[in-house]
Amino acid sequence: MFKGSSIKILIIGPLQSGKSRLANYIADREDISQNGYRPTAGVRILEFEKEAPKNPKRPGSEKVIVELWDMSGDAKFDSCWPAIIKDAQGVICVYNAENPKHEQELEQWINQISKKAGIPAALNVVFAHHLTGKAIKGQSKLPKSLSSLTVHDTSIEEGNQTIHPAFEKFFNSLMLSIYEKQEKEENRLMN
Repeated sequence: MFKGSSIKILIIGPLQSGKSRLANYIADREDISQNGYRPTAGVRILEFEKEAPKNPKRPGSEKVIVELWDMSGDAKFDSCWPAIIKDAQGVICVYNAENPKHEQELEQWINQISKKAGIPAALNVVFAHHLTGKAIKGQSKLPKSLSSLTVHDTSIEEGNQTIHPAFEKFFNSLMLSIYEKQEKEENRLMN
């Protein structure tokens, strides 16, 4: 299918935005409870197997290993970021939708991580994460400078209705992009 049959997705965003809880939820890990805040030191990698969407150019179905790289929101680890972002194929940017300061930090995160990694806007998604457990009201809006990105409102309490569909849509788009890139590379080598 493609190199290594694994994909690397970065989960980035400000401190205390819920990145680790989201990563645990997406990867189907048990530790999604709120047992106090524990900041991530550097990066945490979660791996899980997932059925890939059908490749329109190849028969059959395949499973891939999804690597979720849950990056610390603390700038004291920024010297590690170049090594962490290397070979990333997609980005989930998470911010606390109930914290206006986080929304202001989004552009900085996209510029520092996603753009430096060379990941196009189409392979980025924003999760406006609601940490309080209150019902999600309305659709979060991104600053105009980030209007090319897709935003999904998420919460752990409404995970099956918010997180899973948002991740599934992102994952499928990412995989189709990888298929297209692989096909272009194969065609280039054959010509």
